[in-house]
Amino acid sequence: MTTGHDGTGVEPAAGPTGDSPRRVASRAAIYTAGSAAPALASLVVIPLITRLLSQREYDVVALGTVVVQVGVILVALGMGAAITREYILGEAGARGARGLVVQSSLISVLIAGLALALGPVWGPALLGRPWDAALALAVVASLGGGIVIVVQAYLRGAERPVPFVLLAAGGTLVGPAVGLVIVLLGQRTGTAYLAALAAGYVLSALAGVWVTLRSGPRDTSWAGLRRALRLGAPTVPHQIAIYVAIAGLVVVADRLLDAGGTANIVLTLGAGATVLTGALNNAWAPLIYKEPPATRHARLTSTTRVILRVVGALVAAVCLAAPLLVQIASPPTYDHEAMVPAVVLASFSAVASVYYLASSHLILVRGRTGVLSVSTPAAVGLGIVAAVLTAPVWGLVAIGASYAVMYVLLALFTTVAQAVLVDRPWRPPLAPITLVVVLACAAAAILLPTTTGWWTVLRAAVALLAAAVLLAPLRTALRR
Repeated sequence: MTTGHDGTGVEPAAGPTGDSPRRVASRAAIYTAGSAAPALASLVVIPLITRLLSQREYDVVALGTVVVQVGVILVALGMGAAITREYILGEAGARGARGLVVQSSLISVLIAGLALALGPVWGPALLGRPWDAALALAVVASLGGGIVIVVQAYLRGAERPVPFVLLAAGGTLVGPAVGLVIVLLGQRTGTAYLAALAAGYVLSALAGVWVTLRSGPRDTSWAGLRRALRLGAPTVPHQIAIYVAIAGLVVVADRLLDAGGTANIVLTLGAGATVLTGALNNAWAPLIYKEPPATRHARLTSTTRVILRVVGALVAAVCLAAPLLVQIASPPTYDHEAMVPAVVLASFSAVASVYYLASSHLILVRGRTGVLSVSTPAAVGLGIVAAVLTAPVWGLVAIGASYAVMYVLLALFTTVAQAVLVDRPWRPPLAPITLVVVLACAAAAILLPTTTGWWTVLRAAVALLAAAVLLAPLRTALRR
């Protein structure tokens, strides 16, 4: 075994799952590419669509996007986690997981149908605008996105990352791209763009259900559905709280600092590294679920160290690139000097998210997800309170720090929860070298001048050095 600077092995031991580090890394790389591509595409689409549409029409797109993001969570009912778990740990295995995809899809159709029927009631009440075709299309897109989520959960359990990524591309890449083309051809309305978005999600959903049905026989039962709902439904408040985290801090910055737009840029950049942890989790979670109980803690510890190093290298890069990132993301009229330390502090959320995800694996294995419906809203709420109390004094720095605080609290709460719920509590690894390198890069990012030129070259050199220190010990493991 390769021994790293953290004092213990950094390679996942070859365990009974038969998954070599190389295989796991290959799947993780595909998931990461699939998760990063939509984010990169949005960097291209959003600047173009804001210039092609009027402010009023773009407001329609922005509101519709919010409806889609929240609606996807609601129509999926948290069944994604339940389906992956059923595939690996459930009595019915793959047959049961395929059955749950069908049942979940039908439930999603019912929820979306109810939302469409009651749209004239909740639309004006919650969104402050009349119910119209744009909002209806957003609900349809939510339906497609929710079904895609449950199909992806099945594919994650089956370790099929390529179709997983292709389904994601339908809604998050193809839909927006087609919408942009439609707008370019002259249909310069938010409704036209949302129609393309909805079509992309619905077509992806239909393709996903078709793939699932062709994968093998299904086992559908009311008992299995009830078990899945008991496991999945409590994760809905958890997922909504994660979504609200950035939105809540933007509102705080807008009300107290008159800097809502600036805060949105800061948090979007700072939270970018958490996209990687989420992508890696698609390969990580099945690995931990499959591990026999006797060796699960050891596998979780070794893989946590590996992922901490990978995420730490990315966080170090984000910190050191922060001056350049804020200049790219915002014009010179923004206060770049104040934005840089806020981005740096917000990026620490990715490190904390690794610990949160690690403990949540054991909670999901145990099937006690109810704790997440309390712990995550509590962590987000406390983070927002911290921002309200400190923003008048520390400004944007408080906003960035409060986002990191949310994830630190979430990691703490889930770690305590797994220690209480599982038979044998897991002790998270500290990984001191990883933390020291990240802290050093953060300090360098804040202390070095934010001007470009040779200072940018120096920051890039420090980022490469940090990556070498953190990632070099993993090379031996990945050769296997």
